[in-house]
Amino acid sequence: METTRNFREIGLRRIVKLIRTVWVIQVMLVAILILTALSCIKSDADTAMYHTGKINGTVKDKLGNPYPNTLVTFTKGSDKIEMLSNVEGKFSVETKSLGVYSASIVPPLSSELVTAMPISVNLRPHRDATVHFVIEPKPVVAHLNFGSVQLLEEIVDQDGNTPIDPNELLFAANIFDDPIGLLTPIKALDEHQITLSEFQAANGNMIVHCNGNSSKVEVALKGMIPKGTYTFWLAYLNTTRKVGEQIDFMNDFVNFNNPPIGPESGEGNIAVANEEGDLNVTLEHGSCILTDEVGLVIPVLYHINGKTFGGGHVPDPEEMVHMLVYFQ
Repeated sequence: METTRNFREIGLRRIVKLIRTVWVIQVMLVAILILTALSCIKSDADTAMYHTGKINGTVKDKLGNPYPNTLVTFTKGSDKIEMLSNVEGKFSVETKSLGVYSASIVPPLSSELVTAMPISVNLRPHRDATVHFVIEPKPVVAHLNFGSVQLLEEIVDQDGNTPIDPNELLFAANIFDDPIGLLTPIKALDEHQITLSEFQAANGNMIVHCNGNSSKVEVALKGMIPKGTYTFWLAYLNTTRKVGEQIDFMNDFVNFNNPPIGPESGEGNIAVANEEGDLNVTLEHGSCILTDEVGLVIPVLYHINGKTFGGGHVPDPEEMVHMLVYFQ
C-alpha cells in the first residue's frame, strides 16, 4: 500500500510539473508573438518615416529657358502624382509609394516636346529620381479676320454685307459701341480707302518664347497696311476653340477686357508697319503667356486714324481686327 501511494505522489508531481511546463511555453509563445507584432509595427513606422523617394526635374526649352505652371504627371497603376513647375521651371515632390512610374507633361500652348514621352522612372527609397523635359515653341500662323475665321461680321462693304469683289472698298462695322452697325471707312495713312484685295494680302506668324516670369512675342507679318499702326492683345479663353470655330464672347473669354501684350498701361504694345507693309517686331510681357489658361487668341488691331488708347477700351470706329493668332 505504501508503495502504491508513493507512485501516486510521483505521478501527481509529474503532472503538475508538466502543466507548469506547458504554461511556461504558452507564456513564452505569447511573448514572442507580442514582440513580433511590435517589431512589425516598428518596421512599418520605420518604412513610413524613412523609406520615401523624391521626384524632381525641370521643364525648359532647347535654349535652357524655364517654363512655369506646366502640369507634370507621374503615374503607377491607379496611383497618380501631379505637380506644377515653378517660375524656374522646376518641380519636386516626395512620396512613400515607390516603384516604376510613367512621367509625362502637358506641353505649354503651341509648343512641342523634344523629349520623348512617356518617361519610365524607377523611384527607390532614399533616392532622387530626376526627369528633365525639353520643349520647343512653334511658330503659329496668323489668320485673317475674314470669312470662316472672322469672329464677328466686322469687315463689310458699303451696304454692311460681306465683301466679295477684290476691288470693293472696306468698312468696319460697330460691334460693341453705339450706334451698333455704324460703318467707318478703313483708310490707310495716305487717306486712300483699303480694298478687299489689300486687306487679304496680310499673312505671317508669331512665335512665343518664355523665360520664367517673362515672355517674348516675335511678330513676323507681311502684307499689312503700309505705315499702319497696330496693337496686340491677349484674349485668354477658358475652353479650346479651333480656328474658325464660333467663340462665345460672354462665356468663353477669361477677362471682360482683354489686356495688352506688355504693361497694363499699353506701353510697348504698339507697332508700325513699314512702307511695304512688313511688320517685324518683338514684344515683351511680364509673364509666360502660354501657360496661364486653356487657350489664347492674340488679335492684331489696326488703328484706322493712327490713334491708340493705351491699355483701355479701343472705340469701335477707331479700329478693326486685321489678324487673329490662335495658341492652343
